[in-house]
Amino acid sequence: MTTGLDNVPTGLRFVGRRPLLARIDRAHDAALSRGRQVVCEVVGEPGIGKTRLVHEALHQRVPQVPWTVGTCAPEERGVPFHVFRHAFAAGRSPRRGLGAGRPAGATGEIWGFAAAAPPTSASDARRFRAFQLARRLIGLAARDGLVLVLDDLHWADAASAGLIAHLLRYPVPAPLLLVLVYRPRQTATPMPFGPPDPGGHVDAEPASHDRIELRPLSLAETALLHPGVDPAEVRARHELTGGNPGYLAALPGGPAAERAEEVREPQGARLSDATMAVLRREWADLPAVDLACLRAGAIVDAPFAPELLAEVAQVPAALAVEAGWRLVRRDLIRRVPGTGRFALRHPVLRMAVAQDTDPAWRVDACARALTALVDLGASPADRARYAERLLALPSGRWAERCVDVLCRAAQEIRRETPDLAAHWLRLALRALRPTPGSTSRHREVSLALARVIGEAGNLAESRALLQEIVPLLPADPEGRRAQAVALWARVERLLGNFAEAAAISRRELAALPSGTGPAGAYRLATEIGAAGILAGRPVAGPPDALAGDPDGSGADLAGLLAVRGLAAVHDGAVDDARGLLDAGARIVDSLPDRDVRDHPDCLTALGLTALYLERQADAVRHLDRGLTLVRAAHRDDGLCQLLLGRSQVAYHSGQLTAAIGLATEAGIVARRIGSRHLLSFALAFEAEATAWRGGLRDDERAVGLARSAVDLATDLATWSGRTAATALATATLLSGDPGTCADLVRSAGGDSRLSRLQGTLRPMWHELLCAAALAAGEIADAERQARLALAEAERVGLTGQRGFAESAYGEVLLARGEAEAALPHLETAADLFRAGGMALRRSVALASLARAAEAADRGVPAARARRRALELARWCGTERVGTRLASPVGPRAVALTDREWHIAQLAATGVTSRLIGRRLNISPRTVEAHLTRIYRKAGVASRPALVAWVARLDDTDR
Repeated sequence: MTTGLDNVPTGLRFVGRRPLLARIDRAHDAALSRGRQVVCEVVGEPGIGKTRLVHEALHQRVPQVPWTVGTCAPEERGVPFHVFRHAFAAGRSPRRGLGAGRPAGATGEIWGFAAAAPPTSASDARRFRAFQLARRLIGLAARDGLVLVLDDLHWADAASAGLIAHLLRYPVPAPLLLVLVYRPRQTATPMPFGPPDPGGHVDAEPASHDRIELRPLSLAETALLHPGVDPAEVRARHELTGGNPGYLAALPGGPAAERAEEVREPQGARLSDATMAVLRREWADLPAVDLACLRAGAIVDAPFAPELLAEVAQVPAALAVEAGWRLVRRDLIRRVPGTGRFALRHPVLRMAVAQDTDPAWRVDACARALTALVDLGASPADRARYAERLLALPSGRWAERCVDVLCRAAQEIRRETPDLAAHWLRLALRALRPTPGSTSRHREVSLALARVIGEAGNLAESRALLQEIVPLLPADPEGRRAQAVALWARVERLLGNFAEAAAISRRELAALPSGTGPAGAYRLATEIGAAGILAGRPVAGPPDALAGDPDGSGADLAGLLAVRGLAAVHDGAVDDARGLLDAGARIVDSLPDRDVRDHPDCLTALGLTALYLERQADAVRHLDRGLTLVRAAHRDDGLCQLLLGRSQVAYHSGQLTAAIGLATEAGIVARRIGSRHLLSFALAFEAEATAWRGGLRDDERAVGLARSAVDLATDLATWSGRTAATALATATLLSGDPGTCADLVRSAGGDSRLSRLQGTLRPMWHELLCAAALAAGEIADAERQARLALAEAERVGLTGQRGFAESAYGEVLLARGEAEAALPHLETAADLFRAGGMALRRSVALASLARAAEAADRGVPAARARRRALELARWCGTERVGTRLASPVGPRAVALTDREWHIAQLAATGVTSRLIGRRLNISPRTVEAHLTRIYRKAGVASRPALVAWVARLDDTDR
């Protein structure tokens, strides 16, 4: 029907737009019923489907009425009335059975008259007479009804535009539906067509003038055009074309093709010859300067300034500005609002112009664009995009320049978008040609890639690259090799290869050339210390190579101090740890974020050291700063450790829900980066917090998580192995298995004094052994553990650890029935936990204090302690405190854990094991196992005896 893009044979089904078809139908009905002219404008972007809409309306809605179509063509703009000539040309009678008695002679007469005296040069009176004659001719043709479609009016000549304006002012007195189809942005002659009559509505009776503006197809409508195509592919096509049906059909592998292909403007993708023939008409008659600027715009692609256009097109800047505005008027390029820049009208148009450009010119233009962007200080993404495009073109002249651009761009954006930076570095590696002088360059790019992908969490690939290239790096006084080795050691450490990390760091540190700067040595020493801590063999002092180097500053030194402080904490050297922590924190706090963001391990070590020294505010400050920086830089390699540290802070402060959430997120990151020992930490921390939460099925879940952590750790001598073992010990004790708890703690501790466990936390582990002994009815062993806890707490001098020791001894006295003697110890423990910011442990101590006060007949203190314990328990999110408050007090109840006492109370009411299990969310077999232990501890052999035993406890001990 038309030579426009709308009429390219596409095979597209007609989807949507039914309301618009109805509007054309109503306009036609109005013309027939009134017996006078009705105008319907159909406007929109190129390819939006204007002609297709009219075609569907003529064939589906008004097939019984004659219609004729005139189409404008850009090469006929100099021919007056050419669109009307095309509609009423000899041999083109209107469709659908229009009679042969039409005034064909009149047709030739009027257009001959128009050719002899075109209205553009005639007097007003003569022009008016010509327009009236044309109006009368059209009226004769439409006396029985006619649909006259004038298509592509953006290419109309001035005479045709004037006649249309005349018909709008003096409507044809016949049932004529005049359909005007055009692109508003591309009208070469200003169109005098106005908006539709005011006050009209879509469903109202149509007025004499309607305007239909076509919008893009929705994603759902686009999907209808691509049946059987993957939804992601459909979305990609929709985003690239903006829902324009003409461009959808023009894409390589479009709906009319046999299969869908990747559509994000792939290199080498070509539009069809039919599409190119149609689109080429838009720029075929452009002047040379305008055409050069249009081709340059297709090369530049992104929104461009006239200065860049001038450089790429190789024309003076003033001419480029003028050509740009002419292209805007032709709607080939458009101004980007609010930027002062321009862009091609549509990506498909850009593809077409680029495809129509000489390949050799494209290569040189891309190179000019790249040079201009570098000179103009364009963004890394812009520079790299042209370098990538230039490398894809059939020319190798610019490879070295492109590699430089890609590497610099990758370094600039590696913190914001590491995946894109890695993509560019891989392109640079592929572009490097194997020449004698390119070996060092290849190593530099490979090292940069290893750093970027390692920071993004791809540790395995980073390790493989580092193993290949680091041994080949020459020693240098600047310390670049030392820093590369430290990076390699860090990746090995994150993957759990602690021995390898320490070995390569020690070897490199011993071989450092004299005069090497301290930064590399600090990093190597830091890796030695970190690997030692994780392997379970902390190294508190600096290596011999650094023993005489007290000077230095910056984040590298702070990282070494932080790791040494953490090692001192593990050894129980509290005073040394405080000094190292303060020294490292002073450096880090004085540094801006840009100097700290590449040292997440430093902030992790500072945060953990502060936590174990019970300076929770400092721990939160360092860890939250680290989390903010690594999240902004998308660094998975540092995120997991910071999340683990923050989870421990939340756990020690009693925020169980937060601790579980942080540990869960850390586990997700650990799985993503492939670190088994970090995943073991995450599962262990989640298990501890879950066990203390004490909700339905929490016991089984906590034990399961802790067992998985132990399986991942494999070696109980490592820090992760000991952490997993003690987490499983906590979970088994709280689930009613004190024997397993004691075995695990002693195995992790190595001896009776738990010398392999962290020195500053030994009072807490002795308290755990004390609780296990009490639950097993071994009061003598419990007292021994409590006294060991008191001795260790006195040695380390930390408030919270003294609270654990006092709590353990108070529980022993309470179990003996010495409630009065237990009161001061439990009260002191609650106060110490409060000072240490340990809300969960304070609530537990207050619960024991309430029980002791009740046993000592001190009602008011007991009620106060009970109320405060329950308030803190609700804040922490634990149900353990409520269960503990319901437990009996005295030597006869000493053997029962909280869970066992709960089950005993339920069994005493006559509830079956199945119902008990359903209520507690455990299996009947687990209930029976608990009852077996209860029978043994209580010295009974049957349910009736157990009922009597529970009743005696309730009567005498509560």
